[in-house]
Amino acid sequence: MENNQTTTKVNLDFISQRVDTDYMDGDIMLIDDLKKISMKGSLQMDMIVVVICTEGKLQVDVNGRTFLMRKDDVIVCPPNVYLDNYMLSPDFNSKIIGLSYTALQRMLHISKDIWNMMLHLQKNPVFHLEPDHLVLVDNYYSLIAFKLRQTDAVYQKEVMRALFQAVFYDLCSIIIPLMAKEKEHVYADMKQGDWLVKRFLEEVAGSQGKERSVSAYADRLCVTPKYLSTVCKASTGKTALEWIHEYTTDVIVQQLKYSDKTVKEIVDELCFPNISFFGKFVKARLGVSPTEYRRQLAEQK
Repeated sequence: MENNQTTTKVNLDFISQRVDTDYMDGDIMLIDDLKKISMKGSLQMDMIVVVICTEGKLQVDVNGRTFLMRKDDVIVCPPNVYLDNYMLSPDFNSKIIGLSYTALQRMLHISKDIWNMMLHLQKNPVFHLEPDHLVLVDNYYSLIAFKLRQTDAVYQKEVMRALFQAVFYDLCSIIIPLMAKEKEHVYADMKQGDWLVKRFLEEVAGSQGKERSVSAYADRLCVTPKYLSTVCKASTGKTALEWIHEYTTDVIVQQLKYSDKTVKEIVDELCFPNISFFGKFVKARLGVSPTEYRRQLAEQK
């Protein structure tokens, strides 16, 4: 990649306009070769990208740190990381999965472990796949390739999303033990701001969508709301309030999608002041009212 002053935000729309992908449905992308993507300058990820190296080497700067990946290594780039100066060996080959952050929220129940994993990957994006993990990845790809050939299959899109959901859950199951193994070393290198963000996201996850005040979290963490939001923005690309709203939205989607609770029961459980306020929040985040969202889900079944 050439070094210049431009920064390009990379999302699924950006890639779909430049590359013939093997699969793309607006939330999920599959590409069999990184060399298909030709981009210059600094890249800011606005999605999650997983690159599995099957041959050769890739060197890339992630947030200013240089990483080298070899055969059977994986690099996971979460949203808001910056990529620069990548170099591919002539024999480099890879498999690439891309996922919008919105899709991640829908696919995975965003827990404290997931928040911590995203922070971990910003600092430690490259890891090696053990032999049993390689077998798992090969089997997933074989199944996905088979399903891609069934272009006229009923529920094709739903099946593909379920497959990718399984892929990302298994990926999480590989990464989380690595986090525990490297915990002491990683935490020793953490800046004070990163520690604060980690504790804040743990508090947000622990609230289960019931606490939505930046001031309340700032009080618990003994900082000012402005400082908390500034540190969050610098570390993750999102303000404290954006993280609170994202997590609350995920909890609401889970409740509307998988529970039989009435809207009133959800309102009470999540400590919204009233149904009207809840409805405005949901419409602002999901584009429709809670009742309409459930109706659309029912039509998709």
